[in-house]
Amino acid sequence: MADLSSIDAVVSRVLVVENDQDEIDFIKTFLEHKKMFVDIARDAGQARAAFKMHQPDFVIMDVMLPNEVTGFELCERLKQENINIPMLMLTAIDMDDARDLATRVGADGYMTKPYDPEELLRQMFEIAEKCWRRKFGESAVEEEKISFICTECNKKLRVKASHRGRTLNCPRCGQPVMIPFHG
Repeated sequence: MADLSSIDAVVSRVLVVENDQDEIDFIKTFLEHKKMFVDIARDAGQARAAFKMHQPDFVIMDVMLPNEVTGFELCERLKQENINIPMLMLTAIDMDDARDLATRVGADGYMTKPYDPEELLRQMFEIAEKCWRRKFGESAVEEEKISFICTECNKKLRVKASHRGRTLNCPRCGQPVMIPFHG
């Protein structure tokens, strides 16, 4: 299993597609505490708009959404727009048929409610890492690292070179930091 301390470099912005306000509040608070930016969509229409406006690093979605579009249909549509963005179905439906359908429409993971928030974080990291390897190939795993300084708090940061040009949150001050192309 990969090192969880590097999740900030892999996942910075998360789109949560959920219509239950208590679940929204919980996930948003939990992920923001982990220094991630969280966008909320309460249905498929809001999700597609948010996906286009602020492309996330990760999508968490429920299967049961209001209106006529399910999480399965939404996942398939979003994967058609960008196959490289990791997507996790987080739902109360615990059926093999639902898991199979999620895989067929492109979901990268499937978790059932209730869940352990730390397990959610582990799943997010493992799924993001798997998608990254799928995109860049296994040869990039043993990649060089680059070092740079947070401009807010002067903390020295070190990440994989493949993250050049992306934004991460400084683990010390929580401010967004652009990873330089040269380091």
